[in-house]
Amino acid sequence: MEASLKLPKLDLPKPEKWDFIAIGILLASVVLIGANLVMAGKKAPEAPFSNAATTAFIFLQLALSCVGLMALGKTAKEGTWWGNFASLAAMLAGMSGVLLATALWAAA
Repeated sequence: MEASLKLPKLDLPKPEKWDFIAIGILLASVVLIGANLVMAGKKAPEAPFSNAATTAFIFLQLALSCVGLMALGKTAKEGTWWGNFASLAAMLAGMSGVLLATALWAAA
């Protein structure tokens, strides 16, 4: 007797256009966080952080956070749960990047 175990078929939705846009925003936020950490790691201990670079990181991350929030509204209407998750993660990554850049600037 051969007992065959059949697994249920999962029906995953295919990502839509806005889902890919939300994933791109998330990747841009993560890349900026990485660039900020690399820049902070290469800084000499006695040298202060560049005000221009810090300001750029803060405002770019803030802009990406806001765009992620706006993309959440669009993916909630037209996308799938992939886009909803990516938009929410992009918003959180953007705000994390803002806090990281601000903390590194304040620590200098």
